[in-house]
Amino acid sequence: MITFLILFRIRNFFLSLKNPWKIVLNLGLLLTSWFYGRFLAELINKAGNGELGGLIPERILNYALVFIFIMTIVRMILPAYTPQRQLFHKYYPLSRFQRYASSVLSEIQSSFFLYFVICLFIGFWYLDFLKLRFLSEGLSVLFSAHLVRRILQYPIDNKLRRAGFISFFIALLFITMLVLYSDFFVQNLNYSGILVPVILFLLGFLLECQVVENKKFELLYNSRKGNLFLKLLMNNPKVRVTLLVGLGFKTFILAADFLLFTSKGKHIFNGQFIYWLFISPLLLFNYVFNNTWGFWKNIWLNFELRSGDYRDMIKFHLRLLTIPLIIDALITLPVLLITWQEYQFILIYYFVSLWLLICASLVWALLFPMTIVSTFQMKGTSSFISSLVMMISVSALYLIKLNYWFYILIPIYLILSFGAYNLAVGLYKEKKYLLAGKLMKE
Repeated sequence: MITFLILFRIRNFFLSLKNPWKIVLNLGLLLTSWFYGRFLAELINKAGNGELGGLIPERILNYALVFIFIMTIVRMILPAYTPQRQLFHKYYPLSRFQRYASSVLSEIQSSFFLYFVICLFIGFWYLDFLKLRFLSEGLSVLFSAHLVRRILQYPIDNKLRRAGFISFFIALLFITMLVLYSDFFVQNLNYSGILVPVILFLLGFLLECQVVENKKFELLYNSRKGNLFLKLLMNNPKVRVTLLVGLGFKTFILAADFLLFTSKGKHIFNGQFIYWLFISPLLLFNYVFNNTWGFWKNIWLNFELRSGDYRDMIKFHLRLLTIPLIIDALITLPVLLITWQEYQFILIYYFVSLWLLICASLVWALLFPMTIVSTFQMKGTSSFISSLVMMISVSALYLIKLNYWFYILIPIYLILSFGAYNLAVGLYKEKKYLLAGKLMKE
């Protein structure tokens, strides 16, 4: 089966070359791979010949490996989040290992990996120093980064059993060891780097075994247990993935900022307004809650048919917001209060921007609804207008940090928030037809 899959993908690749634009694109990518492979080889050769001052070939190689690792991980969310590829559903007569191996293999058989591998072989061909080490470590890091990406995606793309979270924690410990002790692995696995991707492959299979198959009766069976609003967040795959990626990205920014501050006493973006833009709860709203009814259109329709009062829908909207906002505050505020001494500014900035975002989202969800077809769709999950206006509004609050005169923004923002709430309630009877026209197209 695996052999047939490989041959099938190779056949499809060559069939796609019937399109002349595909040929031009692949030639361009091939030339780009050749250029970077040759360029990297020349740098290492010059460093080996002492032409780059005190820079040694091993350091250039390590920089290249870090770049490969980061690019493979970032590929998960740019230009859009890419879920794991599952070729075969569980009703196919295949073992778990066959399904898992085919999924990994199908993701590796992509243009991204093909041209990275070509780049590594081109570099290997032109190198005078570290030839085998360059090739073995490059391939090891490339495939290891891909397997790390898959491991990180398991709790996002799938429901896991309780033992699955233990397996995920074990995998995270191993990944943390790889990052913290990367020098040890590089020095001791020069020509046997296959060991790391093999361990990651087995950890990924362990997680695959803990995936719970989605069945309709699961929610019915557990409907009396747990928090209803948590279920509405987690059992909607488009919402779950979007929120987890948004909160994960923010956690990464905060962790990087904390490490930079503790090691060098500096902050990301030098603590300018763009830093505080990421620190605010803006991501949650731009990703999901500026378009609440697009994600939960059936619940909006249920409220409309039963009461037709927008205040009832606002209560639902606020209760949905509670859990993500608590998590966001628990992630954000402790780090800010530790790394910054400006407690007054932090608390005012965070909670005033939060109140404005909440009240404004009631209006955006009503005036600019969008149908949600897929997670991280190209047209976005909320309107461009709402995202732009809220980015400018939240950024303006940074002025408080520059001069006390700008504290006048606080009462202005509170008044605007109150006005947004009343505007949403007043407009609903007129704009509910816009909601119906946008959301009920499918």
